[in-house]
This record gives sequence, structure tokens and C-alpha cells, in this order.
Amino acid sequence: MIMLLPFLLGTLAIWLGLRGRRGASFAFWTLTLILFAMAVAGQWNLAPLTGLRL
Repeated sequence: MIMLLPFLLGTLAIWLGLRGRRGASFAFWTLTLILFAMAVAGQWNLAPLTGLRL
């Protein structure tokens, strides 16, 4: 469910951008990027990349 939140926020950012609210649109795009990065980072396992045996 949390993975759908960036899509919802992206849609709101586009809608606000079309309505001429550039500041709010930029804020929603920033929030979308942060939430998406947090969701993706929680799914990564960095052990194979670093060579550690965790």
C-alpha cells in the first residue's frame, strides 16, 4: 500500500501544476521523491554489493 503513495502524490503534483500552483506542485514532487526513495531503500539488501556476510 505504501508503494502506491508516490503515485498518488505525483498525481496531486501534476494536478496542482496544471492549476498554476507551482510552489505546492514542487513540494509534492519533492515529497514524492523522498517517499519513493524510502520505500525502495527498505527493499534493498546491500550485502551482495558490499561483500559482507550478514
